This record gives sequence, C-alpha cells and structure tokens, in this order.
Amino acid sequence: MSWDETLKRTQVEESEEFKLLEAVVNGEVAVEDAVQWVINRTMDRLENYGPGGTIEKADAITFIAIIELAMQIDTTQYGPLVEFLGELKQYNAVDSSTGLVLKTQDGSRVWSHLPSLTFWVREIWTDHESGRVTHLCDPNMEPDQQIRWAKLNIFLAQVTQAADVEYSSPLQVWISDAMDVSHMGLCGLRHVFEEGIPSKQLASTAGLIGVCYWLICAGDRLWENVLNGRKYNKYDGRPGEMYANRGWKGFERERWDIWLQGLRDAKAACTPSEKLVEDLIDRALFKIEHVMNNEVSQ
Repeated sequence: MSWDETLKRTQVEESEEFKLLEAVVNGEVAVEDAVQWVINRTMDRLENYGPGGTIEKADAITFIAIIELAMQIDTTQYGPLVEFLGELKQYNAVDSSTGLVLKTQDGSRVWSHLPSLTFWVREIWTDHESGRVTHLCDPNMEPDQQIRWAKLNIFLAQVTQAADVEYSSPLQVWISDAMDVSHMGLCGLRHVFEEGIPSKQLASTAGLIGVCYWLICAGDRLWENVLNGRKYNKYDGRPGEMYANRGWKGFERERWDIWLQGLRDAKAACTPSEKLVEDLIDRALFKIEHVMNNEVSQ
C-alpha cells in the first residue's frame, strides 16, 4: 500500500492525533501534555480492539500523523515535533493485565524504541524504491513531491542529530537512542551515489536533494558514525550495486569518500538552470569540510 493510500485509509488529517500535533507545533498545547494524551489514547485504542488487536496497530496513527505533518509544515516548525519524540521515548507501553512491556513483532519496545517511526518511514522509502510511486532519482518527479521528500529528510535528519548516541557496540544494530535513524540517511546515500546513476541525471532529483539535507542537518552525526565505524544489519548496511564486492556494513570511511566525490561530480554536472541545486550541494560540501576539520583539529 502506498503512502497516499495509507493516508486515505486512515484519514489521518481528520484524526485527533494530527490535530493535536498541529496544536503542539503552533504552541497551543504543551509537549508533555500531548505525550500523555497520546499514551492514554493509544492504550485505550488497544483495549478497544479486543482479541487480535496489536500494539503496532494502536500506535500507528500517531506516527503516520507525525510524518505527514512534517511533510506539510515549514521546516522551521520542526522543533516541537522533535521534542515530542524525545519526550515520548521516555515511556514504555505496559500491558495492564501482565505488567509486561508491550513490544512489536521484532521485539522493539513501544514507545522507548519508537518502532513505528522507522516502520512508517520505511514504507515511504519502499514506495519510491519499488516503483509504487515516482522513483527518487527520476528527474520527472513532480515539484510538490520533491518538496515533500526534502521536508521528510530534513525532519529525520534533525531528529537524528538531536539523538544522544553512545558508540559502545561494534555492531550497532540496536541503536542506543531510538531517535537516531541514521540508517535512513545511509539508505539515501547508498541509493544516490552507489547505484551507478549518472551525475547529470542526479542534479534534478529528489534523491540528491534528500542526501544533501541529511549532510547539512545531521553531518555531525553521520561523521561520528564514520569515525566509530558504525555497522548495521545486512539490509541496512549493504553496499550499492556498483560496490557489491566491497563488503561494507555501514558507515565506512571508504564510503564517505565515495559520497563526497559523488557530491562533487553532481555539482560539476549542474547546468546554469540548476543553480539552486548547486548551491545546496555547496552547503552540503561546506558541512562535510566543517565536520572533518573539527576532527582533525581535536
């Protein structure tokens, strides 16, 4: 089911959750009050489902609303949504009859692991990757869809940058802060720079715009991932088709250098009519230079 179909089925913009989050963004409801309302509402919904109901189903509408709202509002308004996620992850959903923490099928805790955030973002990514909607690197994507994709990536990058990450495990499959969704940035970087897409085609695509914003908004986090050799599971950490034999598993320095060169090549391929994209690439390159220079000077 595509994201648009999900929105139609859930009627998310008419939901209490969407309207509540709008109020949070507009400063009309305190973040802490909104979190408590969502917790109570989710647990009530779960009980109403009765036998066969799942915590994933009860939790879904909140995160569909967060993601959709992020793709609609101005990017300067993301602060309260980021704060909302930071507050929500402090809690766990607990089964009132057993006292046990409720988990999703893959073992993730609701809400401390924020599993629905990653799940629904992946659904949008799969839409573009599978061809259910316009491909990320299709230069003919409608401008409004490019804007929505840019906003989604800015939001996720800001959420990731706000995370408090500890680099303690050699295999970072289970992240230390559920707000860190660096692996989604990695998916974008792999797709844009490791699949053999010509630089001339990239300049006018949502894919390139998205990874530029990841580097601009979360360059510090991504570079820390590289410095600490952050690794993921076989799906998230895999290399792109052009580099299938490299054995990469995450944020390797060799990959970082390839992404950097990919940005430079894309900039060189920009035409005079793509000045805005060229400027965006320059911002991403400046951020990369800044974070790398900080490391050298330490």
